[in-house]
Parts: sequence; structure tokens; C-alpha cells
Amino acid sequence: MTSSFTTPRNAAWPAILAAATVLGSLALACVFPFAAFAALAALTLDKRSGITLVATVWAVNQAVGFFLLTFPWDAQAVGHGIAILGATLAGFGIARMMSDRIANPVLRCSAALIAAFAVYQALLAAYAQVGGGAENFTPAIVFDVARNDVLWFAGLMGIRFLLTRITGERLIAAAA
Repeated sequence: MTSSFTTPRNAAWPAILAAATVLGSLALACVFPFAAFAALAALTLDKRSGITLVATVWAVNQAVGFFLLTFPWDAQAVGHGIAILGATLAGFGIARMMSDRIANPVLRCSAALIAAFAVYQALLAAYAQVGGGAENFTPAIVFDVARNDVLWFAGLMGIRFLLTRITGERLIAAAA
């Protein structure tokens, strides 16, 4: 069974992800690793908690962007924000589907991240064709974004590993 937010022991992981969201949003703004967070949520939380986390991560990132980093309040910026939420939720869904089908933990993590990233990027690239920003999907930029997501995913999974040693939780949720 995957963990939820219901016990103090389980609250540490979402709290760590929340702190990483705020810090990452301040540091990275538009290059926030949404696909990495979607995969982490899919691998480590139950469905409802994962969706809640993904939506909260998005809301915090948008709040930081619009209120602290002064993103413009125009149709393009708001539209991109909404597209990011949809793409992140879709990435979460595909990462859950992939993780439910693979038993090996290393392959499971890899497949979840790759699937979440591919869906996230594909949906945002499709939106950019009508909402603007298609120039941000060159191979070099997508590679840099992928590298960023992999580094965040690996770093947060390292923290998850340490947390599981302290709390006794499972590192990766069992397929449900």
C-alpha cells in the first residue's frame, strides 16, 4: 500500500516535497521539475494523496511565479499555467500506470520518470503550438529540462531513501 498524509510518520515526505517545491520554484521558476514530482508522487503516495500533492505543487509554483517573481498576468502566462497543471496530472497518471506494471524498483522508478516526462513534454509542446512558446521545445532545451528533472528526481529519491530508514516506510510503494 502506498503512503498517505494521514499519520505524522507519513507527513514528513509530503512536507519535504512541499519545502522542495517552494525552494525549487524560487530558484527555477519556469524550469520547475513537474514531471519529477509527478513520478515521485506516483511512486510513493496513494492516488488521492498523489493528486493532491501534484495539484498543490502546481499551485505553490504558480503562486511563487505570479506573486513573488512577477510573472505577467496575461492570457499566455495563465494559459501556460493551466496547461502545466493538466500535463503534470497526466504525467502523474501515466507514471502510476507504469509503476503498477513493473516489479523491479530501479526499472519501476526509471519507467515512471520517463513516462511522466514524455507525457508532460508532449502535452506542453502541443499546447505551445496554439498558446505560444513552441520555440522552447528544441532538442537542446528539452534535454536540459530532462537533465533537471532527473537530478531533482534522484536527489529527492535519495532523501526518500534516508527518510524510509528513519520511519520504516517502504521506499517505493507496492503495486496497488
